[in-house]
Amino acid sequence: MWYSMKKMFTLEWSLFKLSAIADLQVPFNLGLQFINDILWYAMQIILFEALYLHFDSLGGWRIAEMRVFLGILFIVDAFQMILFAYNFEVFSEKIARRDLDLLLLKPVSSQQLMTSQKLQCGFILNAMFAFAWLLWSFSLLPGGFPWMRSLLIMVVIPAALSIFYSTRLIFSTIALLIIRAEHFHDLYFSFFKMGQRPDKLYGPGIRYLILLVIPVGMIASFPTRVLVDPTDSFALPALITASVSCLFIANRFWHWSVKRYMTNG
Repeated sequence: MWYSMKKMFTLEWSLFKLSAIADLQVPFNLGLQFINDILWYAMQIILFEALYLHFDSLGGWRIAEMRVFLGILFIVDAFQMILFAYNFEVFSEKIARRDLDLLLLKPVSSQQLMTSQKLQCGFILNAMFAFAWLLWSFSLLPGGFPWMRSLLIMVVIPAALSIFYSTRLIFSTIALLIIRAEHFHDLYFSFFKMGQRPDKLYGPGIRYLILLVIPVGMIASFPTRVLVDPTDSFALPALITASVSCLFIANRFWHWSVKRYMTNG
């Protein structure tokens, strides 16, 4: 197991270096990309800042807690863009071109190569901005923030990324079973957009959908609960359980789909 993990991280580091070299060839694109994303961040911030001019609380959170929520959302978005977003965007196209056939012959994980072969290193700037925003939002929490609790970021962010990765992988893997599956990419982001808002803003039916069926509602809401509410003893175990379960289900679904793909190919 440890050998497999070491092999996986070694390959990922090599892919990161190759991607960084390619991205640095056109630094203007990196700056323009960062400006575009800052505009998206600004729109999210302006939306909630405007809402809190008219309401004291939304879903049980005041403006300080909502700023932490946005910080978590920005960080998760930045890291998923760095690690696997591009690969999922071209996933169906690569399946249609039969690129997976060649990857299956390599002595490494085909799942890893399909989902993280090309990293987008320019989004490190986004991650730096997101961390700065999150630390600033911690300083504004009522009653202060116990900074030792910020170490939980090293647990909740990987867990949130695992849920994001797993749920997106499940939707993308459908491309192995049908001829064209581009519309599943749009379908996934329809669900993910609901996860970009605190889960308590929704009614019971939608909350059930985005927390238990397709748990995108946990990606930002539950890490925020862990960080801002020490009395919430449910959020952290639920987040870790969901991340491990999603990874297991996505991995099993991938292997099952690859076998079907090889049989039908």
